[in-house]
Amino acid sequence: MHPIVAQFIAGTLAAPMAQTLVGGGLPLPPLDILQALSHAVFANTPYEEKAQATLAEMPENMLMNAIIGPVEPPDPLGLILSYRKEPALLETALLHESLHADWMERVIPFLPGSMLEIPLNNQVFWIERPKILDLIEEHPDAVYNVKRKIQEFRRDVLSQITPEVAKDRLEIINDVEAGKLDKAWAELPLPVHSDEDDTPETEAARAERLLSPIIDDEGQEISLTLTQRVMKLRTNQKIMLAQKGGKEERTLLIRESNRLIQTAVIRNGRITEGEVGYIAQMRTVQDEVLRIISQNRDWMKKYTIVRNLVQNPRTPIAISLNLLKRINDFDMKMMVKDRNVAELLRREAKRIIENKRDGKG
Repeated sequence: MHPIVAQFIAGTLAAPMAQTLVGGGLPLPPLDILQALSHAVFANTPYEEKAQATLAEMPENMLMNAIIGPVEPPDPLGLILSYRKEPALLETALLHESLHADWMERVIPFLPGSMLEIPLNNQVFWIERPKILDLIEEHPDAVYNVKRKIQEFRRDVLSQITPEVAKDRLEIINDVEAGKLDKAWAELPLPVHSDEDDTPETEAARAERLLSPIIDDEGQEISLTLTQRVMKLRTNQKIMLAQKGGKEERTLLIRESNRLIQTAVIRNGRITEGEVGYIAQMRTVQDEVLRIISQNRDWMKKYTIVRNLVQNPRTPIAISLNLLKRINDFDMKMMVKDRNVAELLRREAKRIIENKRDGKG
């Protein structure tokens, strides 16, 4: 290491000289400059922002040449992997002989999704530090095939899951690939025990649920196999499936009593207006779900959804009263006679009808 860089790392270099160093203004070999920049960034020095700016301006070919040979300590590799995005440069750094498992773990969150296959295939590193697999799985850009490999590695190499869970997981992956299950199933996290999980159902309750056919908003019956699989999921898995799953999964999960699961269903980006209308009339949903529906301008343009909300006794009364004026005469007359409708709402509906009849509406 160049003596000036060594002084900078030791904290004995004069501030003006240090500023010039991290600004790239000294005629030093690129690797020495990278060592100085790495220290400035990772040691939380006052020169951190200036060092990042200098790194951003360094040409890719200069950085490639700087890390051709040994890089000790390997902090410059971590710096490149954390702040640069060029694929060839990142690949060189990820495969570098000087990179170790500790640095690999630190840089995973900064990598683009296209680079995750490289650390995933480095079994030496993730056997030493299994957290690497967790970070790859949690990465927002991790694709389905990457997550599937992680599950297989956990089962075959790390043995972190029971044979029963592994068997079920592989069956799910096979069914997803065969088009029998929504793709969201393959992205579910492995079951982890939590005190927040739902209280297990009694055998009688479980049997009753299985024997009762589940019908979606179009009158289609959900398969028994899918129902059984959903029932075996833990709460955190159900929430994730509710957020990303398909229509059948949403139809099953909206019937869960858990508020978080129900709200995850209604916020699912793939939910259709037909499903929303169906949910709006359900008397087993949490009032928060109905409130979310009422706040969506696009959904509130549909008369069926408005009518179902107003007629649903679970809808907060303030919302129902506000929407009542949009109900047509026929439906309003039916509401006046419906004992399941709140008394306050029925009285208001009757008043509106009378006012219209008397020419006051």
